[in-house]
Amino acid sequence: MEEKTRENLASKDIWIRGLYMVLFAVAYSISRIIISFIAIFQFVAALFTGGVNEPLLQFGKNLSIYILEILEFQTFNTELRPFPYSPWPDKAPGGEAWLEDPDDDPDMDVQAAAESDSPDDETDGDSPDKD
Repeated sequence: MEEKTRENLASKDIWIRGLYMVLFAVAYSISRIIISFIAIFQFVAALFTGGVNEPLLQFGKNLSIYILEILEFQTFNTELRPFPYSPWPDKAPGGEAWLEDPDDDPDMDVQAAAESDSPDDETDGDSPDKD
């Protein structure tokens, strides 16, 4: 065996990283199950209420980022260990279209846009154009 290979096999750092990779693989598996439950719950909530659960929306966003951080660590794209060794992701949710806002009625917006595009009632179409 070459000397470099022998050093790598005896390196404590790579074996510790391997242990972390196994632990984060377990965390990834659990996170995937939780994401599946969140997706099902949010679909049912949207189906029956027309909106989604906002705290769950935020948690789903942050859990998705956490999964990305795990995958980046697993694939050696970063040496930064995910939570609990770094802060839990805290990003704003990205599902604004599904958040209920009583002041924002999309049907009213479409109707207002259609009315603004219609011709004025003052002209009857028979008047000559002025050039």
